[in-house]
Amino acid sequence: MAVTRLKRKDRRNKTTSVLRKSAIKVNTKLVKIKSPNAERTVILD
Repeated sequence: MAVTRLKRKDRRNKTTSVLRKSAIKVNTKLVKIKSPNAERTVILD
C-alpha cells in the first residue's frame, strides 16, 4: 500500500513540477516590442 501511495505522490510531484516550469518559462519570456517611433529620429543640440 505504501508503494502505491508513493507512486501517486511521485506522479503528482512530476505534474506539479512540469506546470511550475512551464509557468516560469511563460512569465520570464522576453517579449520584444518594436518602438512606434523607430522610423522617426530626433537630433538634440
